[in-house]
Amino acid sequence: MESRNPEGLHEAQLRVLEQQLRDALLDGDHGAVAALLSPALFMMDGQGGRVLELPWLQDWRHGHLQIHALQAHAVETLLCGRLALLSSDVQLHVHWRGREHVQRLRLLRVWTSASSASGAQLLSMAVLAG
Repeated sequence: MESRNPEGLHEAQLRVLEQQLRDALLDGDHGAVAALLSPALFMMDGQGGRVLELPWLQDWRHGHLQIHALQAHAVETLLCGRLALLSSDVQLHVHWRGREHVQRLRLLRVWTSASSASGAQLLSMAVLAG
């Protein structure tokens, strides 16, 4: 990946970031996930409200949720300078609360330029349809 682009984010960088995040979640690599998440990370609920703590992420961090597979399809990207919006159909296969679950949703991710080693961090997520 090329070095940070002061003009903004680009699609090749976003593909790498999304793959790194997917790999870290699947591998249970808490440090790698933390490096990719903005300290200001928040999620939008179905009514447009801001949720500061992601319950599933807390369960994952404490070992109560294991992600077995994560696929993203129909990815759409909008680049806005230092922000990038990605929406896609996401399918998660997880083990949570003693059971296997498959979750299908349309997920919006907002990445922002950052001074981190990756050059960007995930700032926000919102479920568009589930």
